[in-house]
Amino acid sequence: MAVKKAAQIGVAVVSLVASFWAGSAFQKSEYADRCLDLGGGRNPGQHPICVIEKHTAALRLGPIEVAKKDIVEIEVRYEPGEQALVHLKLRPEIASALTAFTAASVGQNLDIWVDGELVNSVNIAEAVKGDQFILALAKPQAEKLARLLGANVE
Repeated sequence: MAVKKAAQIGVAVVSLVASFWAGSAFQKSEYADRCLDLGGGRNPGQHPICVIEKHTAALRLGPIEVAKKDIVEIEVRYEPGEQALVHLKLRPEIASALTAFTAASVGQNLDIWVDGELVNSVNIAEAVKGDQFILALAKPQAEKLARLLGANVE
């Protein structure tokens, strides 16, 4: 009788430990998913925090960061009203990355960020081909982008 009772207690303890472990593993995976959804990365060292990186590129097209060094030519053309067209010519490395990303993402949205601020989200109808393209932005955003990328703004 005592052996049967000890076996029941042993099974209960093993079940309790297994349940605790499974719950911890589930919570850990849920935390990692939430952290990644926020744009964060894995925990640095053993610190239980979600690290969210601040993107410092002047222009971000989806995951592709475009810095001053990546621009061959930039021109801002002002339209009537509050809109401006930013004509960009990119270095071949960045242009090919943008082509590959947009080709793989047809039908999805492309977020356009200027200095860490989401300024537009457009549907990708087809891949961006070549090294030149035009962004339609509000005048203040276009001027800010041009300044950040080293263009003279009138």
